[in-house]
Amino acid sequence: MRGPDRHRVGRHRSAAGRRPPAGDALPGARSRRELVLRLRITALLLLPLAIGVSIPPREVPGEGRYAGPPGDWHQVFAEEFEGPALDPAIWHPNRYGGGDGDAPFNPPLENAWFSPENVTVDDGRLVITTSPEPRTFDDHRYEYSSGVVQTTPDVALRPVQYIEARIRFPRCEGCWPAFWLHPLDRWPPEIDVAEFLESGSESRPSFNYISPEEKKTGPDMYGDPDVDYREEFHTYGVLWDGARAVPYLDGVPFDAVAAQDVTGLPMMIIVNLSVRRGFRPPSGTQLLVDWVRVWEPTVTSG
Repeated sequence: MRGPDRHRVGRHRSAAGRRPPAGDALPGARSRRELVLRLRITALLLLPLAIGVSIPPREVPGEGRYAGPPGDWHQVFAEEFEGPALDPAIWHPNRYGGGDGDAPFNPPLENAWFSPENVTVDDGRLVITTSPEPRTFDDHRYEYSSGVVQTTPDVALRPVQYIEARIRFPRCEGCWPAFWLHPLDRWPPEIDVAEFLESGSESRPSFNYISPEEKKTGPDMYGDPDVDYREEFHTYGVLWDGARAVPYLDGVPFDAVAAQDVTGLPMMIIVNLSVRRGFRPPSGTQLLVDWVRVWEPTVTSG
């Protein structure tokens, strides 16, 4: 989406002051208590990525649900939002892991601060809501509150993986929603899987990659130009192999906007609903997430 407030980089509480990612003690696909993230992959599985070929992922049961690129892949993480609230072992309902509110990522450009109260789980879905609620952080006044969630250091993503989420982005003047990946302790880099820079006027998501040297590949819109992707659930994903990042939308890869020479640094998942300065969206505007899933290739011995 965009880098964090640089005055606070290096003091990111979701990385500092907490135990480092434990690759053998992470939440699992169904129990959400064990997640094993491995870094090895066979040469056979890497071949399609190395030659720049992306194939639509196979479909699994359920509307809009996809498993990942063809091959022997297995699920290593799934958040179905089945409980009454966010699981604190998996998610922070704010930027820095504590407190009753945080400034947004780009204070001069944004008109909403992030409140944990605006992040809820209802009827099997994550709900992020905007509300008129003025507050000042670091001499910047915000007219709205909104929300952000990000995975904890215990749920660190590493390539090779396919990360996907089924999301309903709002149609809303001035809203700036995003589903993206970000390292645990620094900015840049970032991978913007699906971002609407202003969802009142943009009907398709954008993909963007910012390298550790702050070089950008986008943002570039992708998807069917004849489809309005707002106000309906769609599955947004990225195939991240540590060299390339290819966005997927409803199972279709979009190589034309793929990023090359992508970092292999561990990442966390972020979903947020921001508001641009100069806009006043309707109170109660919501972003909904049905589920978040992570897949990786199955490594076979011999």
